[in-house]
Amino acid sequence: KIILNKLDLITTEEAIAVKDRIREINAFAKVIPAIKSRVRMSEIFDIRAHDMCNFVNVELDKEPEAAPEFSQGHGVGHEGGHGEEEHGGGHGGDGGHGSGSGHGPAAGTGQGQGHGAKEDSRHDTRVNSFSIVKEGEIIPRKLSMWMQMLGQLPAEKGTIFRIKAILAVKDHPFKHVFHAVMDVSDEDDAAPWEEGEKRVSKIVFIGKAMDHPFLRKGFEAIFEE
Repeated sequence: KIILNKLDLITTEEAIAVKDRIREINAFAKVIPAIKSRVRMSEIFDIRAHDMCNFVNVELDKEPEAAPEFSQGHGVGHEGGHGEEEHGGGHGGDGGHGSGSGHGPAAGTGQGQGHGAKEDSRHDTRVNSFSIVKEGEIIPRKLSMWMQMLGQLPAEKGTIFRIKAILAVKDHPFKHVFHAVMDVSDEDDAAPWEEGEKRVSKIVFIGKAMDHPFLRKGFEAIFEE
């Protein structure tokens, strides 16, 4: 989730434009509008964002619905009187709750630029995300080889910042969950596949200048024919 704060300082059109730009970078993160850092407690607590087994309950390939404030104006936090339902004010403003996105190597590019009449954007427009969904079973040996290749991805194929995946591995009774941020990865087994349940694997990539066809072809090649 990403908190889009200080909406009282911009117009609704500007807020929507910023939200759309965030979606271009990470189409799968929920954007939460806020004023004075006020957000509902339920939006930032007990979301199990780093719970590997909870990944199976998340529709990784589905973009989150836009918050109604973006289409109805952004008067978040003006009504007051929310008591414990909201959190904000006096905790450092913008920082601390935008976990998972915007902290990779793409952040902060363009520093040291001049202050002339026209400055280049410090945000890399090549940063984006995409997902692949495929039914079938994955060959363990091919999966291992493909993961090793991703760890040594050639520069011309792009840079991967983050991977989330739920995988159906052949002869493995459990849903296999994989999560990687740059060169740090983790994997675990989640719930077992139910009898008659379709073996559907899902993987999400976030990165810069990624070669989508190359990654898609590689992922589909690790499945049993």
